[in-house]
Amino acid sequence: PTASPPTTSPTTPSGGGGGGDDSDDPCFAGTELVSLESGKQVALANVRVGDRVQVATASGETAFSPVVFVPHKANSKQSTFVELETSMGRTLKATPTHLIVAGQCGEAMSLVRAKDISVGDCVKTVAGEDKVVASETNTGFGVYTVVTAEMSGYVVVNGIVASSFAQLHFLPNMYYNIHRALYNILPQELMGSDVMESINMGFYKVAAGALALATMRSE
Repeated sequence: PTASPPTTSPTTPSGGGGGGDDSDDPCFAGTELVSLESGKQVALANVRVGDRVQVATASGETAFSPVVFVPHKANSKQSTFVELETSMGRTLKATPTHLIVAGQCGEAMSLVRAKDISVGDCVKTVAGEDKVVASETNTGFGVYTVVTAEMSGYVVVNGIVASSFAQLHFLPNMYYNIHRALYNILPQELMGSDVMESINMGFYKVAAGALALATMRSE
């Protein structure tokens, strides 16, 4: 998909490293489904490092790519979700600032926050455009996202193309190039371990602090 970041700019990258209100985490509900290369579907809560899930490339084609990192381990975090329903019967439940490929039907699409997608807009799916017929906000438990080796940073969830991230796509996606590189040299068991989660938290805090400092200096 052709995608551009939303007009709002956060002071910290929303890359799944924690911090802030849970509603600002770049997350889907754990019940949402991704398709595996085997043809099976699996809930995001059950995805593991190394699983080959359906993604979208920067050119808009679908493919399968290994999961290199799962930012959120098994959890029951309470969060606000926006639940979208489309004319083709697809649904997607994501946190309000999670980025989804959407726009006016028949026009170029970009990354839009879930809370900014209106009834009558279209989302990009594996079958093409699909009009949104309902949008509601509710509360749920469990927040999840996945980062894959696909450099675009797009993942297909419930057949709908979305970013793995919230608020801003480019910086978090660049940040996770570290994990993509490590996946190629470290055992999968390590990439999915508590040790890597702790390392990710450290990387994230440094990146968030640097971005916050750069933002303050530019103001």
